[in-house]
Amino acid sequence: TALVAFLEAIEALPLAVAVFLGKIHPLAAAVLSWLFLGETLHWTRVLAILTSLVGVALIARPDPQAVTSDSDTQKVIWGVALACLAGILSGAAYCCVRALSSAKEHELWVLLSLPLFSLPFSAWTVFSVDKISLEALARHDFTTWAWFLMMGLSTQGGQVFLARGLALLPAANGTQAMYFGTVSGVLVGVALGDGWPTWQFWIGGSIILASLHFAEVAEQKRRATRLDDGAKTDGSLEEKNDKKSL
Repeated sequence: TALVAFLEAIEALPLAVAVFLGKIHPLAAAVLSWLFLGETLHWTRVLAILTSLVGVALIARPDPQAVTSDSDTQKVIWGVALACLAGILSGAAYCCVRALSSAKEHELWVLLSLPLFSLPFSAWTVFSVDKISLEALARHDFTTWAWFLMMGLSTQGGQVFLARGLALLPAANGTQAMYFGTVSGVLVGVALGDGWPTWQFWIGGSIILASLHFAEVAEQKRRATRLDDGAKTDGSLEEKNDKKSL
């Protein structure tokens, strides 16, 4: 559902705007995991996610004028709503992956749940709604099928590592790290001949990496403080018990 909403959004909005709005999924995952999974959500993590969004904006460079200049206001509003919905639903999906991974469900069962819904819906849309025949699909050349295969393999690989990562990290931490995909996507584009990225990319990428680093440092400090407080509490209890025994 999230992917369908995103694909509809890029039909109604400039691609950069749709991509930027869809990147709210770490914030959605953080809030949903806090509400439904009881995970800790500190203000430093929320601030880090919002700061990472600034970096995404610098890389994607959404142009507000490209939206406001559109004559079809209803189409723009619908596109914005769909892009935000895609981000929220993606966050909900990652929250579910986190819950299943925490419950020690095997990652392959988690991945199997995705095509259980996407394949029947996609097949129905392609053959019943869009009226695309098998002959039309067979007319794709070898290069197109190779790209389809690479997309499927890379997507499945990403989902495998996502499931493994969310088994080890809270949803807020794991999904914020996915902002690095914005950086790596541009670098892959350079390798494919898209040209050298602009200065906005380097600043935006630095902001994303810095926000990830500082959020992790802040959490490590809080974790160390809790451990120290726990050790002091245990020490004071031991002293009281020793005095009582004397």
